[in-house]
Amino acid sequence: RRSGRVVTMADALRVHFRSIRVEDLEAVRALHEEWFPVRYSYAFYDAAVRERMMGTNEPLFTVIAEIEEDEAEGRRVGRSGRKIIGLVMAHLTSTVGCGDETALFRPSEHFDRRETKRVMYVLTLGAHVRYRRRGIARELLQRCVARAELEPSCGVVYLHVITHNLGAIQFYKANDFQRLGEIEDYYRIDGKYYSCYIYAFYLSRAKAKVESSDAAHTSARRLLSITLSLLLPSAVRSCFRNQPPPARAVERR
Repeated sequence: RRSGRVVTMADALRVHFRSIRVEDLEAVRALHEEWFPVRYSYAFYDAAVRERMMGTNEPLFTVIAEIEEDEAEGRRVGRSGRKIIGLVMAHLTSTVGCGDETALFRPSEHFDRRETKRVMYVLTLGAHVRYRRRGIARELLQRCVARAELEPSCGVVYLHVITHNLGAIQFYKANDFQRLGEIEDYYRIDGKYYSCYIYAFYLSRAKAKVESSDAAHTSARRLLSITLSLLLPSAVRSCFRNQPPPARAVERR
């Protein structure tokens, strides 16, 4: 149940949601080093807690999940009396500058690329290990999608996930993200290179465009069928109806 920025999760855990703050830097950094094998620079965190992208200074969308300290044990305290147990950071950017436009727009049936000017890229998403499987990461991800839906020119939320992170892959699949492709040697960790998958969630306006397009094609086919039935003589139509079906190719395994 939701009450403003407070959500009651599984096991009656009351979770507070808010944007990131400057004083969260050390707690956020500690959680990232616990969650991810990739090591981010101090400059990355320094910009992130100000809700900015390092280098470009573009705005970030951030959500912190925290609980009252008397409900938890641990050291990850974002501010007095509360403990950070999850967070997400995402970036609204242009389709041209995102770097993954080829994979994102390959399934062109999702939407008209000319009308999609922006995409949302999820930089990091995680939940404290003691509070997983309680809906926290799902809530954080849904808030990203909801924010992207508010952007009229945004058509997709997407991210990268290392290929051996099976838990994350299952999580995104369960949340209706689809795998679009693989990028070789995307991550460099401890001197070794690892591939990643691109996962994407196409927004409701994109799905509506698909349904509208499908309906238009169906209507056009029906209209053509009716027109031909009126124009062609019955004898010719009979010839077409009596034609044997085309042979099907047999797939060899």
